[in-house]
Amino acid sequence: MTKKIAILGASGYTGAELVRLILGHPDMSITALTGDRKAGQPMAAVYPFLRGYDLPDLCRIDEVDFSQIDLAFCALPHATSQSVIKDLPRDLKVVDLSADFRLRDAAAYEKWYGKPHDAPELQAEAVYGLTEFYRDRIRTARLVAGRAATRQPGNTRSAPC
Repeated sequence: MTKKIAILGASGYTGAELVRLILGHPDMSITALTGDRKAGQPMAAVYPFLRGYDLPDLCRIDEVDFSQIDLAFCALPHATSQSVIKDLPRDLKVVDLSADFRLRDAAAYEKWYGKPHDAPELQAEAVYGLTEFYRDRIRTARLVAGRAATRQPGNTRSAPC
């Protein structure tokens, strides 16, 4: 059965790479692409290498009918994902590619990122997407936290995984 996929933040680099990868997946169909600043544009207008593919136009997140989506990939910037994901339907499976749900402990999150988490109730639910350690939990998880780079210019430390 083909899974209907939404990519939140498809107009960014990570989102475009997800589109490219999913286009070749036999069991996934891209149903919704979001890019708030590029809403209304075809994906090929933003990324010409995607010309020729039958893709939905970019839209705003609040325009997506999540009842028609099986899985959402969240390719939004760090600190944006948590506020978006907390408002998604509770039965929707989500893979977050930001750093927002990698740390389960709210105090550790605040220590590393300098501000409280916006969705601490979801932190405890999230499963870190490292299949070597959490393969069985990932299979049944509703929210999977992907690995994200946390280094920024001038920041020589990296948050723990």
